[in-house]
Amino acid sequence: MFPEEALDRLPTPRHPGKKLIMNTSRTLLVEELEKLSLGLLNSNTLLLKQINGSLLCQFLSQGLVNYTVTVTSQLLATTLWQVSSLGIINGSDFVVFKNVFSKFSLHVKTRQLYAELGVQQPDLDLELQNLLAA
Repeated sequence: MFPEEALDRLPTPRHPGKKLIMNTSRTLLVEELEKLSLGLLNSNTLLLKQINGSLLCQFLSQGLVNYTVTVTSQLLATTLWQVSSLGIINGSDFVVFKNVFSKFSLHVKTRQLYAELGVQQPDLDLELQNLLAA
């Protein structure tokens, strides 16, 4: 039922300090989306930088970085990059992105679910464009 290394982390009477640590791609995606939503609160620009297979997201307010998130989920990194203009989301694009972030999150979670189920995905890039244009 559990992977063998996860069974070693279950709390036991002999080792009560051990805890089950299960960081699946799904939980990683949700955690990163939550961190991104926190960055959107007090900023007006988002800069994206690709570094060593991950995406560094820097939230700026009045020209200064006030929050940083490293996105390691490849699906989320790719989707964020598609939304940006050469790695920058600012001005009215940022306001739109901030206002539709909950729908953006749902879109990314849906793509993750399709990938896990192995179901052929509809044209989600077109859906994303329609979502951000609305």
